[in-house]
Amino acid sequence: MSIASLLSHHGVDIPRYVTVDGQIVFSGVSITSAGAAVHETFGPVTPVATHTFHGGEDRPEAAANDLWWDDPAELGRHLDAVHRAFPGFIYTEAASGFGPRWTGKINTGRGTFTLEVELRADRSLPMLRVIGPKLGAFSSGRWVRSEHLYDSGNLCVADVDEWHPDEHDAATAIAWGAHWLAAYTEWRMSRRWPADGTHAHAS
Repeated sequence: MSIASLLSHHGVDIPRYVTVDGQIVFSGVSITSAGAAVHETFGPVTPVATHTFHGGEDRPEAAANDLWWDDPAELGRHLDAVHRAFPGFIYTEAASGFGPRWTGKINTGRGTFTLEVELRADRSLPMLRVIGPKLGAFSSGRWVRSEHLYDSGNLCVADVDEWHPDEHDAATAIAWGAHWLAAYTEWRMSRRWPADGTHAHAS
């Protein structure tokens, strides 16, 4: 259990922030008069919105007649947020059954991962996946799949009810992905998931 999780169990909420390159920080952050969060060493950081990890089956996407991303203002909100918080992420337009998506590197301080975030037509919790190696570790000579994955292999960064499409944006999802990856790197070493979440194991 991390210090932040321990304090959380005692009713003390420790804010988490993610740096531009994906590291999670807990301290050394001040808020400017304009309301921006800045870390004393890493510069601008993004607050990590409250969320819990879990796993299981992917929730099917609801049918959507209109593609919300055809509205330039709505798509622009996501583009601006990612550009501000994670300028190294590359945007790919929606096409051929895929929603708008961003791909970039997350450096947890203990490993670098390529993360892809894809928005959904029904505006529900985005799909997050790591491009590259399978997520898990060998333990006692056998492969152990990481906790908090959907059956598809997508990251389960939050409960679907924690995603609020009018409040959250693609940068929120990237921050949640960075938090997930920081917890994952700890899990690979200890086999204990260090962050809050439900522990439904994906099959």
